[in-house]
Amino acid sequence: MKILKITYLILSGLSFLLVCGFLSLFIFSYTPMGMSHSQNPVFTLNHGNITTDQNYEVIYSHQSPPVFNGDHLDYYCIQLEKFEFQSPKENEWIFGREDNSLFSDARKQTAQQGNIGKCFNGETDAESINVASKIWSIKARRSHIEGAVVIMYHRETNRLLYVSFET
Repeated sequence: MKILKITYLILSGLSFLLVCGFLSLFIFSYTPMGMSHSQNPVFTLNHGNITTDQNYEVIYSHQSPPVFNGDHLDYYCIQLEKFEFQSPKENEWIFGREDNSLFSDARKQTAQQGNIGKCFNGETDAESINVASKIWSIKARRSHIEGAVVIMYHRETNRLLYVSFET
């Protein structure tokens, strides 16, 4: 009789933990809690040190649902009125080819992830002379890039493409 009582208590505890786990997973999956970035384009402009005192419009965007391990893909294509900086000493934007191969790979991967051709009206070369980029961060292993935050600007369309991903 005592063994049945102990077994019952153990199974009750495990059932309770299982229900709590499923409930928290359900809540986490269907709420904005844990989202990696704001859908507000001001966040993207500030991230790139671009003046927010202008008219801008989000052309398209994608924000992946939150997951426990942090994997995500977020991107925003924004039509700008002007490409001016908030602080006059901005030297992190590079037009054209990158000298650093890691930065070059990050630009190419984020361009592909954020659908650069759609944002920049057919321009698919992330290192074109008409495309500037600001690399905010890169997470890399020895053989490949696992994540990056890159902002790209296309001179001809006056559009900004913000891409953040992690795998």
